[in-house]
Amino acid sequence: MPAPPGSASTLQHYGTHNVGFLFAPILICWLICITGVGIYNIYHWNPCVLHAVSPYYIYNFFKKVGKDGWSSLGGIVLCITGAEAMYADLGHFSKLSIRQIGFTAVVYPCLVLAYMGEAANLSKHRMNHQSSFYKAIPDAVFWPVFIIATLVSVVGSQAII
Repeated sequence: MPAPPGSASTLQHYGTHNVGFLFAPILICWLICITGVGIYNIYHWNPCVLHAVSPYYIYNFFKKVGKDGWSSLGGIVLCITGAEAMYADLGHFSKLSIRQIGFTAVVYPCLVLAYMGEAANLSKHRMNHQSSFYKAIPDAVFWPVFIIATLVSVVGSQAII
């Protein structure tokens, strides 16, 4: 039975080689969006979150929470490697380009700034913890970021397929 018009599987018969050119610009837009929102929140709400990159704080974190800290760290690693997996699943990139160039130079810094911005926002708006990501997005750019987030979800689902 053919796929309904407009469904994600409509593009599947073209293969990732032919539709992959759509994925990279969407992911780049997403990374730019979350980086921009992160920088805005850091600057606007709490620039002191930049101290989080100091090894002193991770040492104190593990000293304070003990073994439970490893569970938190595991969640962070899963988030970061999920972005790497989207590229790897497409099969169009070498291991070197994914791990050393794309991940280390682009994806990781974008994710760090996004999470730091979210933490900066949460430090001033503690009641927003239920939906902290969307609450951290400034009202002026909420809908464009929401649309790009939806497109990135489509790309992620295609990478899994």
